[in-house]
Amino acid sequence: MTSIFDDINRSSVPIGLSVFAVFSIFLIVGFVEHNLAFGLFHENSIIPIAAESEFLTYDDLITGFSMKYPQNWDRAQHIDKSVTFHAPKESNSDISPADLGIMVIQVTPNITLASITQTQLDTLKKLYPDFQIQESVESTFLGHPAHMIIFTATDNTETMRKAMQIWFKEDSKAYLVTYKSDSERFSKYLPTIDRMLNTFYTYKN
Repeated sequence: MTSIFDDINRSSVPIGLSVFAVFSIFLIVGFVEHNLAFGLFHENSIIPIAAESEFLTYDDLITGFSMKYPQNWDRAQHIDKSVTFHAPKESNSDISPADLGIMVIQVTPNITLASITQTQLDTLKKLYPDFQIQESVESTFLGHPAHMIIFTATDNTETMRKAMQIWFKEDSKAYLVTYKSDSERFSKYLPTIDRMLNTFYTYKN
């Protein structure tokens, strides 16, 4: 099985960001809400669900995607229709060793990936004073033109996190995938994240 990170690793040259017209930003105002900006770093889960087999399938017919996740990870759905998959705690004092969040936002069909990227980065910088980008690349995600960033920032639990966000657009939907962990365990969970995202696909309209 190939890794979803293969294309990203081959295209690891940071890109410059253009300044886009103001009206483009207003067209995707729903895309820059606080929850989206830090990729489900919030803790507003309402439906924690336990697993039963090695890998379970999550089908979201409303927002239009499917993905498999480990049986020992909890799944939490949120009021904003996003979903987060939580790795099991490694100790009783552990806050959360790793999370993978998926959010889907309706956007106008003519919005470009570059506009979404600009708005997302501007929002992260505005909301999180200690936001630091480690890598920013254009690439593909399962065949879709995509953008990926790796960054650090302090989340709402006052914990410094390392995160990877990948976003792409398909028709009138923008998908944001966020993996976060503490810096020490960021690499540890990447193989699991890779396996999960290799099962990700979207339902065609």
